[in-house]
Amino acid sequence: MSRSNTIARATAVIAVFTLLSKILGFVREMALAYVFGASAATDAYLVAYTVPNVIFAVLGGALTVTAVPLFASYASAGKREEAWRLFAVFSTLLGLVLLVVVLAGVPLARQIVWLVAPGLPEGTARLAAALLAVMLPGVLFLSLGNLFYGLLNANSIFGPPALGPVVTNVFIIAFILAGLKFGIVAVAVGTLLGNIAAMVLQLPYLRRAGFPFRPALEFYHPGLKQALGLMFPVMIGTGIGQVYLIIDRVLASGLPEGSISALNYASKLILLPQGVIVMALSTAIFPALSNKAASGDDTGFSHTLLRAVKTVLLVALPAGVGLAALREPVVRLLFMRGAFDENDLAMTVFALLCFSLGLAGQCLGPVFTRGFYALQDTATPVKVGVATVTLNLALSLVLIRPLAHGGLALANSLAAIFNVAVLFYLLVRRVAGLGARSVLFFAAGTAMASFLAGGAAALADGFLAGVLAGGTAALALRLVMDALAGLLVFAGTCRFLRLDEYLYLEGILRRAFQRGMSFIRARPSYRSR
Repeated sequence: MSRSNTIARATAVIAVFTLLSKILGFVREMALAYVFGASAATDAYLVAYTVPNVIFAVLGGALTVTAVPLFASYASAGKREEAWRLFAVFSTLLGLVLLVVVLAGVPLARQIVWLVAPGLPEGTARLAAALLAVMLPGVLFLSLGNLFYGLLNANSIFGPPALGPVVTNVFIIAFILAGLKFGIVAVAVGTLLGNIAAMVLQLPYLRRAGFPFRPALEFYHPGLKQALGLMFPVMIGTGIGQVYLIIDRVLASGLPEGSISALNYASKLILLPQGVIVMALSTAIFPALSNKAASGDDTGFSHTLLRAVKTVLLVALPAGVGLAALREPVVRLLFMRGAFDENDLAMTVFALLCFSLGLAGQCLGPVFTRGFYALQDTATPVKVGVATVTLNLALSLVLIRPLAHGGLALANSLAAIFNVAVLFYLLVRRVAGLGARSVLFFAAGTAMASFLAGGAAALADGFLAGVLAGGTAALALRLVMDALAGLLVFAGTCRFLRLDEYLYLEGILRRAFQRGMSFIRARPSYRSR
């Protein structure tokens, strides 16, 4: 198989499993809302999960970034055995360090919870500490699993590691349902077991690839210093991004019960389109950006980046406006069952409104960051990230008093917009031919089309609410018709404004449809045979 076919196949495998994982992740949140609602128990679980989640988020990407290029450099030099020995040393060191973290962290769970969420009521804080003690060992399995993920990818094995998050979500969903009988502790146990299962899934493939399953204590290995040197800059960059989550948890812990849960449910609605958009672009655009930057092709780099930015705007702006316009029926359809009550609905709807304002910023941030990475500039996104986190904290402190948990969501949105504005400004100054005027004109036109579409969807919903009153099926049909009304207005406005990227994508879809119809007409029917 040619290299291009191998890459295409790997991309397809990763894309399918990533999308499946995100869908199951959303089902997980729906199950959590059904069984526990936006309650003190849910708040306790989310606070407890913050700690292993932050540790893994900081380590996870750094481990993959370290493993793939370093293993490849050894393998290309004909030193595969040496590469395996290096990563045996690396995994041993990582395991020992994380084991110490777990053994030290479990007895200090109550103090850690106080640092993350100092405003939690005493009973909720005690529950969060108990849940953290259960889930903290998962950091060991998550981190080793992500290192194995990178090693398998470096050996062109993509399916099993990409399946890991799917397995984790299946375990968590099953144990959430067990929580009907055993309570929120069952969810913590399911989270830990899911992390273990995701790592164990990779072990047979890792053994087949050649990994030596023996502890290696050669901490003087010359490659270890190189591996750690690659890790730390990435850890700093990803660590800055996790400060957002910690700020939200700390400040929301002093708000009424259910605030943390409402922010979590609303953010998952935002993360679904964001995850799909960013996944597609990171798969298709980043290699092209890197190639253009490496060859010094500023024109090609600008063209590729502009197309990516316009594609994101074309999806994220109407998605954000649509979620804002239809926030109440969307949340009602997805979460309004079981323990999730009208108060939970109102809190989640308000958070979703505030988050939706920054969806385009959340989606564009990774695109601009990858633009800098393609230019081999990792320092600029870190500096802008520090400024963004500082602004987010200041806005959160100002907005939390009048808007409660909605203020935290709005602060995130405004900070995301600030982040992409600064990154884009710096890219325009850095890269010749990256026209700000073209992007701003396109953004203004897309925003106009999005607001008109959002208005049409809201009007349709107001009319259909009285016609399609009833259960879940009626509400789902109502939302589909609302979305169709908005989509028609959006498409018509984009055509009227002659927005270039819309016309380009419409042309691709039209040609694909015509080819499909031609193929159907060309096939002989059974009757004519």
